[in-house]
Amino acid sequence: MNEFQIGTEAVNGGHLGWIRKVHRATNEILKDRRGDAIVFPTEDAAKAAAGEAMVAYLNTPMLRDGARVEAISKAEALFKPRHPYADAASERGKVA
Repeated sequence: MNEFQIGTEAVNGGHLGWIRKVHRATNEILKDRRGDAIVFPTEDAAKAAAGEAMVAYLNTPMLRDGARVEAISKAEALFKPRHPYADAASERGKVA
């Protein structure tokens, strides 16, 4: 399904926490800085950590189409020749 989810999985010694992002078809196990799976002592601890990881992911800046459009507009402003009447119209409050 194309939806965000969090969950846990029981393993020897505890529980793993995982998240699923909309654009991925698989669960991503929570890992430490070395890349090893984190084994939590309880299911509640694993689920809480998964929830925190999901919130952190959702709060990261994401690339949007508008950012690309803005970059293209800035590039065109530098390299595209301006219309000869553009300066006069902008002084009167009109945009060409």
